Amino acid sequence: KTENTKLETKVSTWGKIQGAFSSLQDAASALNSDAFWTATKATSSDAATVGVTTSASSAPGSYSVTVQSLASSQYLASAAYATKTTAVGQGTLSIQLGTYASSGEPPVVTFNAKAAASQLDITIGPEDNTLEKIRDKINSAGAGITASLVNDATGSRLVLRGAPGADNAFKISVTEDVAAPGLSALAYDASTGGTSQMSRTQSASNAQATINGLAVSSASNTMSDVVDGLTLQLGKVSATPTNIEVNRDTDAIRKGIDTFVSAYNNVVSTIRVQTKYDEASKTSGPLQGDSTARGLLSQIRNLIGSNSGASSVFGRLSDIGMDINVDGTLAVKSSKMSEAMGNLGELKKFFANSDTANVSNDGMSQRIKSLTTQLLGTDGAISSRTEGIKSMIERNEDKIERIDVKAALAEARLRAQYTLLDNNMAKLN
Repeated sequence: KTENTKLETKVSTWGKIQGAFSSLQDAASALNSDAFWTATKATSSDAATVGVTTSASSAPGSYSVTVQSLASSQYLASAAYATKTTAVGQGTLSIQLGTYASSGEPPVVTFNAKAAASQLDITIGPEDNTLEKIRDKINSAGAGITASLVNDATGSRLVLRGAPGADNAFKISVTEDVAAPGLSALAYDASTGGTSQMSRTQSASNAQATINGLAVSSASNTMSDVVDGLTLQLGKVSATPTNIEVNRDTDAIRKGIDTFVSAYNNVVSTIRVQTKYDEASKTSGPLQGDSTARGLLSQIRNLIGSNSGASSVFGRLSDIGMDINVDGTLAVKSSKMSEAMGNLGELKKFFANSDTANVSNDGMSQRIKSLTTQLLGTDGAISSRTEGIKSMIERNEDKIERIDVKAALAEARLRAQYTLLDNNMAKLN
């Protein structure tokens, strides 16, 4: 049992080493990604007017954005009713989304139905003909508009709001129930000759802006398809241009490299701690003397200290500002790393280059990824060593079970002997 306790500690320790190598594998994989080296960040001279975010397809550049107008929604308001429970009328409300267009002189306004949206008919019966019930029917119908009630000094009004964008305007046709008239008070059609009883308090329109002198329009104040890889969030109208700058996100790249260094140092430190002998306390780590653990440490240190033909500028870690400490961990010199980051193309090659014909031209993170994949595989050194220790635990458990059986039999035999002895002693007395 004592031996198994020690073996289980070793299994746990190998689990820590496996976790450290797994983190290093993830960090190396991140550096091998093309998207990692092409990451960008954008800044806006006036984020309240034009906000900006980038994506993987963003390219460095400068943009001058002027916002002429924001996208707006169509708003309609009914006449005031005494209360929200006042009966309006019965019949059918027919709602159609589309665009109001004006042409000619004098101007003629026409309504062009939206191709992707069909007319929606909402039946208003005797149980739902009040102002609040009509609001609820419209909201549950999924017509593309939102209904609400506004109460003021004159009473309750039904207010209807569409989605932003010129093609999300709407008209409402009414077919009244002659036995319960009044629903026509909710009709609205702004086209020439149309019938309107509701008042339009705001028209539906697109956002209008210019980007580097080019006029653009959007149904939303979020423009995600105007400039490749950029999403512009229009916040307010401005007469002066807002300057957008898109640059390589060197902060994110440096952070990724630092994560790689930390993951490597964690691997080295973990193995060293678990295999060392502390002379002061006269105690040894769980894997002290373990040849597999020492071999892994030697492999990873030899790899990290090797030369690479991946880049014509950077051949060793020291060339980019990474020095190997006495204990095998890495230390980064910020000034030299900053210099290396001034040549991102060659720095990417140093880490992420892949050459299937000649592995000596593979980048450092590619080599680390290959090694960790091998070590962490089902047939790798870590799994093999762990499974070997688990097999020893299982064999010990079998031995413990056999010893328990023998002990139980011995106990039964001794109890029988002492019981007989007690009986004989009683007779002698």
